[in-house]
Amino acid sequence: MRAATIIDVAKHAGVSKKTVSRVINNEANVRKETKEKVQASIAALDFKRNPLGMALAKNRSFFIALLSDNPSPGYLMNLQKGILQSCTEQHMGLFLYDCSYRSTGLVTEIEDLVENTLVDGLILAPPICDKIELLEMLDARNIKYIRIGPKDLERGESIGFNGMKSSYDMTNYLLKLNHRDIGFITGHPDQESARRSEKGFRQAFEDAGLEVNESLVVQGYYTYQSGINAANTLLNKEKRPTAIFAANDEMAVGVLYEAQSQNLRVPDDLSICGIDDISITTKVWPNITTMRHPLLSIGYQAASLLIDRLKDKKSMMPAMGPDHATIIDGELVIRDSTSKHK
Repeated sequence: MRAATIIDVAKHAGVSKKTVSRVINNEANVRKETKEKVQASIAALDFKRNPLGMALAKNRSFFIALLSDNPSPGYLMNLQKGILQSCTEQHMGLFLYDCSYRSTGLVTEIEDLVENTLVDGLILAPPICDKIELLEMLDARNIKYIRIGPKDLERGESIGFNGMKSSYDMTNYLLKLNHRDIGFITGHPDQESARRSEKGFRQAFEDAGLEVNESLVVQGYYTYQSGINAANTLLNKEKRPTAIFAANDEMAVGVLYEAQSQNLRVPDDLSICGIDDISITTKVWPNITTMRHPLLSIGYQAASLLIDRLKDKKSMMPAMGPDHATIIDGELVIRDSTSKHK
């Protein structure tokens, strides 16, 4: 038995094909009685819209894409989960596209992606969100996008968390625990979040009237291995830190591994903390103290904003500046990996 078509629905309801299309797309200027008649016919014939036919008719794919270049799998997993939840609720598909921020061919690569998939809009994760040449190409082609945690807030709409405040609050927490020799592992130099977290770390020391021990500030790259490497450097100093604050949880877990490899007791000999609150922080012992960033919620809101823009043509005018940026504060989650320095 063949599937019912829009023509079958029109005949059954005694209306035109165009009227059925208006009802399906929830357009205005359809009388209530006519709408109810068409909906009854749709139910009676068990009519299902053909996604491919819709895409061809509207020159759309009903897909959005997440563009990312992030070394932290935990970060991406939570972000993707939130985006996918919104897409599922609003009957949109999701492409996951991994690309290289430093690639000289990035703009052409994304232009080809858009042309080959007819993707309707893009979510740009950091640091992709800060590639000016890419943003200029998307603006020129009128391709809608939402940026997550961008460096500046002057272009398009964006959503992110207050990384500087999160780092400030975590550092302040360690200072209140009487730690002064605090090791800090910075984030990836390509990421604006790395600069924000280091700024928050330094500001907390300044506000407390203390000086940062520069020898305890070590480069990290947001990866587990870079956390191990940085911890090895810090823990082999003549005067090792009493606490290590890593700019994300992947690195914090790497610090924990290295500390335990050196037979240090956490938190008695060394306090460890991170940022993000990804799932691995509660799958190691001791559980990691962290700043909870609602990545799932950020992903969900980013996708919802983008899909709303795609559906509502009146709101598809460029929204510019800080007034169109959503900034979410983190939340301190105290677990077993930190304690007061005696």
